[in-house]
Amino acid sequence: MRTVLRGLAAANLALILAAVPAAATPIKDCTRVVDGIDLQTVTIPQLEAAMNAGTLTAVDLVGAYERRIAAFDGKLDAIRTLAPDALEQAAQADAARAAGDTRPLLGIPVLLKDNVSTKDMPTTAGAISLEGAQPVRDATIVRKLRDAGAIILGKTNLSEFANWVSLNAPSGWSSLGGQVHNAYTNGDPSGSSSGSGVAASMAFATATIGTETSGSILSPTDANGDAGIKTTLGLASRAGILPLSPSFDVPGPITRNVTDAAYILRAIAGSDPEDSATAGSQPNDYVRALHAGALEGTHLAYSQDAHDNLTGTHLALYDAAVERLRKLGATVTPVNSLAIQDIGIAELGFIPNEFKASLNAYLATWEPNARSHNLDDIDAYAKAHPDKYPYGTDLLDASDAMPGRSELYPAALSVREAAIADIEAALTEGNAEAIVTPGPVHANIGAAAGYPTIETQLGYVGKQPVDIGFMGRPYSEAKLISYAYDYEQAANVRVVPTDLNPGLGTPVC
Repeated sequence: MRTVLRGLAAANLALILAAVPAAATPIKDCTRVVDGIDLQTVTIPQLEAAMNAGTLTAVDLVGAYERRIAAFDGKLDAIRTLAPDALEQAAQADAARAAGDTRPLLGIPVLLKDNVSTKDMPTTAGAISLEGAQPVRDATIVRKLRDAGAIILGKTNLSEFANWVSLNAPSGWSSLGGQVHNAYTNGDPSGSSSGSGVAASMAFATATIGTETSGSILSPTDANGDAGIKTTLGLASRAGILPLSPSFDVPGPITRNVTDAAYILRAIAGSDPEDSATAGSQPNDYVRALHAGALEGTHLAYSQDAHDNLTGTHLALYDAAVERLRKLGATVTPVNSLAIQDIGIAELGFIPNEFKASLNAYLATWEPNARSHNLDDIDAYAKAHPDKYPYGTDLLDASDAMPGRSELYPAALSVREAAIADIEAALTEGNAEAIVTPGPVHANIGAAAGYPTIETQLGYVGKQPVDIGFMGRPYSEAKLISYAYDYEQAANVRVVPTDLNPGLGTPVC
């Protein structure tokens, strides 16, 4: 048996393999375990160790995820399409490993939100008017994932055009993909990265990619009990991602644990000449941030207003989390500088014009052969097919009425400056390095500022998951990952969807 250590000390390999979660007690869901590994609890380094040791293959792993999707997605509609060559990609990864390949994500299957361009699958943003539209090449972050050895397993459904069709449309709805459902509650999957959030919670892949303009990574991460990173604006490239508002858009990972989010972020971060916002990107080795004890001596703050708006079980969970942070060595201070409604969604006022300008540019560059060549075509198609748009098209109409001029983008700077001032005031008041958030409560102000936030599981209000977040200054992702990881390891509260929602069914294998 050939073993490639992939940068791990030989002495540590046995320890990592021993930590690979197996079914200690019988698991009714027969699609959940592959080669003794529990797909709901295993991490990327554990999968890599198992594949290096020859106890798992990428082909087996891809097959296991495809079986889970076949078993459960009929009730969830999280998946838009699967790569027809996924097993071929896996076989190539296995052969590369046998030949000594040591790439950090070799053989790791990843699902992409269906606004992220791929050269081998359509990219539609959920729009029936873009059905079958084939990008001319991979988005930069897709190329980076492939370069790291990842398998692109397929695309996830989303709120059409990142929730920019109608104010009346529910989260997770699109004219092409239908309605995504939360695996815990059968209800609201939240945010526009809804399919990615549901797919992560159900272990339909090792990791997923989402995008955020204002809450669309953090909100589905929270609603689906995941871990996710809303990145600093400019940390990772948006080139090849069908845009909503370039002044605020960012990509980021949605996973089941902080460890996997760190591995994915390490792969996609970095500057890109095709995205000028990344000129000052400051990537880090986020995997090195995964260590216990990171909260010891840390100064954190939380909004008293956000705390006081919580009730019942959610408030109790949040109070317990704050006490856990203190027991882990952090000083946690309530502050009054960051009201829950500060800045709010003021950035959304800039989206109509930015969406038209940036979408038209994207289609011309990345999907020149799409049947809809610009927003005029897309809006005209929607008007001609009202049966496909039961919630109306008021947001599409508003954008199509705008001039669509990219030179107007700098107008958003005033909102950014105000948001930055409010966040910095809170950090200063609390003498803090980060702000502890009840899930995505501060997602809008963080998006307006371009500041990063990472979330992980807080607990459950009935069957509904809720998260805890850590928001910090630009390019502080490594620090935030270390806090979230330390908290996550101590709390260990995640429950898989099938345990709380038996209505999802038990696969017959």
